[in-house]
Order: sequence, then C-alpha cells, then structure tokens
Amino acid sequence: MSDTSIAPPDKTSLTRDAQSWASRARSFTITDAESCRNASYLLRSIKGVRGDIQRWFEPHIEAAMETKRKAEAARKALVDERDRLEAPLVDAEATIKRTLLAWERAQEEARLAEERRLQAEAQARAEALTLAAAAELEREAIKASDAEMLTEAHAILEQPIVAPVVSVKPMTPKVQGVVYRDLWKAHPDIDVKALAVAVASGKAPTNFLIPNMTAINAFARATVGAQDVPGVRFFNDRQIAARE
Repeated sequence: MSDTSIAPPDKTSLTRDAQSWASRARSFTITDAESCRNASYLLRSIKGVRGDIQRWFEPHIEAAMETKRKAEAARKALVDERDRLEAPLVDAEATIKRTLLAWERAQEEARLAEERRLQAEAQARAEALTLAAAAELEREAIKASDAEMLTEAHAILEQPIVAPVVSVKPMTPKVQGVVYRDLWKAHPDIDVKALAVAVASGKAPTNFLIPNMTAINAFARATVGAQDVPGVRFFNDRQIAARE
C-alpha cells in the first residue's frame, strides 16, 4: 500500500505560493456576479496560504518566545533581587529627602520673616531720616524767610519714601552633589468639566484634553453610531473576513 499522505509545505513553496496568489490578486477585477464569486474564492485561497505560513512559522516563533520568556524570567529575577537589596536604602533616601525639604521650608520661612523685619527697619530708618531732613530744611526756610526753600521741604514730604531693598541669604548649606530644584505639577484631582470649558474658550490648549478612544468606540458600537455627540464624528468602518 503506497503512502498517499501529503508532505507539509516548506518555506520555499510557501514563498512561491504567496507571490503567486498576490500576483493574481493584483490583476483581478470584478465585472459581474460570477467574478465577484470568484473573488470570494480567491480571498479564501489567500486566507488558506496565510494559514499555511502561520502554521509553518508557529513552532519557530514559539521556540523564540520560549527563549525570550526564559531570558525575561532571568532578567526579572535579577531586577527583583536588586530591588530587594536596594529597598531599605530607597526608604532611607526618601526619609532623608523629606527631612531635608521640611528643614529647607522652615529655614526659608525664617529667612523671609527676617527679610521682612529688616526691610521694615530699613523703611523706618529711611522715613525717619527723610522726615528729619525735611524738618530741618523747613526750620531753615522759616528762619531765613525763604519761600522757595520751604516749598522744597514740603515737596520732600510729599514724595514716596522707598528704602533700599534688603535681602537675606538662603540658610540651607550647599553640598556638592545635592541639588534642590522646583518641579511644578498639576494636582491629579482635576475638574474635567471646568477644564473643557477653558479649552473651549481658548484659555487652555486643546492637548490638555485627550479623547478616550476606547470609551468612544465602545459608545459607537453600542449606539450603532446613531446618537450624535458634539465634537465626535461616527462612521462605519465596514470590513470583510474569510475562513480557510
């Protein structure tokens, strides 16, 4: 009894079949119902060749995936071991950073308070000196019966008295390798409706609102695109599928 089993296709024959069926598809045209039916058969044949190709590559891909899984497992084990070793140091670093930031905030508050106190003292001195100078000038003007000098004394009193700006140096010591920097962020509790109004009015950029396409497409399927939503255009992306 002869063996009538068909040998599985090899890579060379699959390459030849793929090119042959692709060439037929490029030159195929539908002109009537019969050619439309033939196009459907052609689609199924192409699907069959694709299935053969996928079955041929499947064990090779699976072997490569298994190698990748083993490598990933080894990498993950090393990362986990590293993270376990670092964990107490990560906590210690976070603790020290919180302590440093709290101390810096306290020192900055103290610096600003001292700066305000010194600025107030400087302002008081400037005002006292200006008033004393104006009063002396006024006494001399009255003594000399000098109207012009008296006017000048009054003008001095009418001018704003501004003391030199006083600044206090930061109290946090600088250490090489340690840097303090500002990092402004948005709070995660966002009023989406208020933000949408701001975007609509041009007070905020449009990229602040990113459409949730998963939710929008689910809504489109549930409503069959029949319910209008402002700003969204639904369409039917009709497709065709074939089985081997």
